[in-house]
This record gives sequence, C-alpha cells and structure tokens, in this order.
Amino acid sequence: MPNLDDAPRTVVSAPVYRVVHRGIDPLSSRGSELNGGRYNSPGTKGVLYASLEKVTAIAEVAKGLTTRGISPEEYGADDWWAYEVELTSNRVLDLTDQKVLESLQLSAESLVADDVGLNRQIGRQAFEAGYEAVIAPSAAREGGKNLVIFLSATGQVPTIKASTPVNLSQERSS
Repeated sequence: MPNLDDAPRTVVSAPVYRVVHRGIDPLSSRGSELNGGRYNSPGTKGVLYASLEKVTAIAEVAKGLTTRGISPEEYGADDWWAYEVELTSNRVLDLTDQKVLESLQLSAESLVADDVGLNRQIGRQAFEAGYEAVIAPSAAREGGKNLVIFLSATGQVPTIKASTPVNLSQERSS
C-alpha cells in the first residue's frame, strides 16, 4: 500500500452534488456508516459521498440501487433530490490526477474495480494522514469524479446551496 503522507494536497473550493431520497438530510453520513462505501468500511462514522458533477451523483445512486436489485424506474419524479453543496478544503487527495496515481503506484482501473478492499484502505490511510477529502474516479460514470468527505476532519461543515427534484430514470442518461 502506498504511503499517503507525502502525496500532494489539492485545494477544492467548488460546489459538489449529493442525491438523496426525499426526507433524508443531505449532510447525513448514516448510510455509509451502516453499509460502508467505496472508501469506508461499515461502522466508520462521518464519511459523506458527493460528486463533482450532478450527472455523476445521479449515476452513483442509480448504480447503487441497481446493485441492490432495485430499478431506479420504480421511483417517482420527486422521490430523489439533488443538492448542491459547497465545500472548501486545502487538504484533498486527488486520485484523478495521473501524477498522484503514479507517485502512489496506483492505477485508475484499480480504483473503479468491483473489489473495494484497496479503496477502503486508501480511505482509512487518507483520513489518518490528515486529508479532509478524496477526489476519486466514479465507478458508475466513466470520466465522472466523486468527492469523499471526512466530516470529522474538515474545518467546516459543508453548506447546502440549492436543491432540485431528480427523476432517476430520465436524468441518469443525460
């Protein structure tokens, strides 16, 4: 496993997107705590998943549902909501930067593989090395980027800027 202590730290100050079911707090990390995620094991508190593009956030939710045997088409037009969330951090590990991947001896393909063991190791090590977030390639949308935020490490709580209903069956293909 690569040593993340010496990896470059990137600055992020941009809107990111979360898609959650109606009635769920968009800043809740309870789902990733209960089920785990690509960059955290079940039981890990305070890991919030977002995407740098709204279409990627939609694709991530649709893939998660499909993986659990649920058709995204089963939901109505206002069952899911996209939230624009603002985050500023100067301690971000960018796993979409080819130079960073080379320095860590990682491949982009390994980060989107079905086996998430390596990803969870990276997430744990990034948190322990003092990163507030990780930019990672999306496994649900080629070219898409996700932002995995370690809420307990951030100097600020992300801010919700806007929200809109999302029709998963129509918008994920756009």
